Amino acid sequence: MENSIIEKLFNAVEAERENLFSLIQRLIQIKSYSGEEQEIVEFIVSKMKEYGFDEAYHDGFGNAIGRIGNGPIKIMYDAHVDTVKVTETENWVHPPFGGEIENGKMYGRGVVDEKPAMAGFMISGKILKQIYGDNFPFTLYAVGSVLEEDADGYPLYHIIQDEGIRPDYVVLGEPTNLKVNRGQRGRMELKITVTGKSAHGAHNQKGINAIYKMQPIIADIEKLDKKLKPKQPLGKGSITVSQVISKAPSTCSVSDYCQIHLDRRMTIGENKNTVVKELKEIIKKHKSDAKVSIPNVEGTSWKGTKFSMEAYFPTWVYDEKHPLVDAAMKTSKAAMGKAKSGVWSFSTNGVATAGLFGIPTIGFAPSDESLSHSSKEVLVLNDLLKATKFYALFPFELMERIER
Repeated sequence: MENSIIEKLFNAVEAERENLFSLIQRLIQIKSYSGEEQEIVEFIVSKMKEYGFDEAYHDGFGNAIGRIGNGPIKIMYDAHVDTVKVTETENWVHPPFGGEIENGKMYGRGVVDEKPAMAGFMISGKILKQIYGDNFPFTLYAVGSVLEEDADGYPLYHIIQDEGIRPDYVVLGEPTNLKVNRGQRGRMELKITVTGKSAHGAHNQKGINAIYKMQPIIADIEKLDKKLKPKQPLGKGSITVSQVISKAPSTCSVSDYCQIHLDRRMTIGENKNTVVKELKEIIKKHKSDAKVSIPNVEGTSWKGTKFSMEAYFPTWVYDEKHPLVDAAMKTSKAAMGKAKSGVWSFSTNGVATAGLFGIPTIGFAPSDESLSHSSKEVLVLNDLLKATKFYALFPFELMERIER
């Protein structure tokens, strides 16, 4: 990439510094819990139109979608604009929806997870339109996705399957601390159910206690978690019993039903089939009639659109030599003078793009993911400026590699 082009783009970003900081502040001030994103989506769409995007609208699910350019290569920038709720037990030093700035840092719900990227996408789109007009060798989509906190992956699954927009490459705005994240552990939810035979507690020997039948299975699941092997660069998978439910005719009766809910994080080489198999082996070991099932995640978006999806979110990772990752590393070095790759420990919308559809996906954004969903969320504003330079330059660096 010619230095003159890089300098022009970066100078344009610097000129938008105050607009960028005002924009992220406004995004933080708009409360947008999962399923309640209408106000922020409509704000984003209106700003995209103001910034000269070729197209800006909200789709059938409620995602904000903006487009610039009409080139053959489709690049999608995605930042989910919903947040988890603020709870009464959280100890916020700064108001969670104030967007207060102190010593070059902004505080509030969503300044980490993950509204900054949305602001960066919008300002970079504005700059690209100002500089290049309609002369793009690519099509760039900027997506403000909804309900990600409740159903990671589904917002982009909807865009690809139901809206007919299938990108060739994806950049996610989940926090990466300005690293190029190139993968994540997968996750899935499972249930194991056992039944017994009820009896009066005074005659418990006449019953079959479902809780007792479940007990050795739970013990072996705890052992399994310790045996799981790490695989680089994603590390070790995990399995956790997150909920236990039992039923009986009364509290004076033998339980005739017990069900556990499992959270399973998957590393390289682990998938739905391997996970179910290892649980069935535990059940078989105990000669149990327990059943394993994968539940559905269901809900309704702010537009009233209902969805249902299997609670399976595949593992994905890309090598540092992949053209998408290489382009991102080169862009990072230009924007910040350094480049480092990483992976997420949590799940992202990449479970749809990379995991289900095999679309090359990376992430780049400011802030530390470990602060997500906490009262400690903080954004270094200059880091957002660096990220916005990345978003403005990245499509051109990517095009150079795929056109070789």
